[in-house]
Amino acid sequence: MSAIVGLLGCGVLIVAVVATLLRLQRFPPSARITVMLAGAFAVFATFGDLSAAAYVRGVTGDLSATTLVLAGAACVARLTGRAVIESRELRALFFLVVAAAAFLYPFALGWTRFDSYALGYGSIEFVSVLLLVTLAAWRLRRNVVVLVVVVAALAYCIGAYESRNLWDYLIDPLAALYALVWLLADARRRSREVAAARAGTA
Repeated sequence: MSAIVGLLGCGVLIVAVVATLLRLQRFPPSARITVMLAGAFAVFATFGDLSAAAYVRGVTGDLSATTLVLAGAACVARLTGRAVIESRELRALFFLVVAAAAFLYPFALGWTRFDSYALGYGSIEFVSVLLLVTLAAWRLRRNVVVLVVVVAALAYCIGAYESRNLWDYLIDPLAALYALVWLLADARRRSREVAAARAGTA
């Protein structure tokens, strides 16, 4: 089952990237559906020994719930022409992803004796912190954060991937890199808006 789920996730990611690059929301609704269906067929069609989804999976590995939720949201947005996740929710999610990546990857690379990756193997402290973050996100109506955690938890419970480490279900390097780039671009955009507002009132 892990191979099937992994391939499906990579397929969704490819379709989301292609739809975004094509700016599919500018097309008529019927054309959007046609392109989406054709893209879904193409990524799972075999070229040589493997499909496009399999090639991507060989590079990225199994994708985290964060990447899957974002890719799925991108597909829906390009198909309907409307964003399904508000900027404030994305900002909260990406802040948490970058913070988690900063806590996970440097320590997991062995820079210190503390191994943060090991916490993903059923650590009560880790699960407790994750629960508190999820409850806080639910209280603040940051629903995409709740959705990511729920999807990751369900996938972990059913053993959707070969990994038995909860970290692998929550985040991956691709999601961390995208989150960092998005936050930097968002901070730059907001600083420009503030500067423009100040210039307008001067």
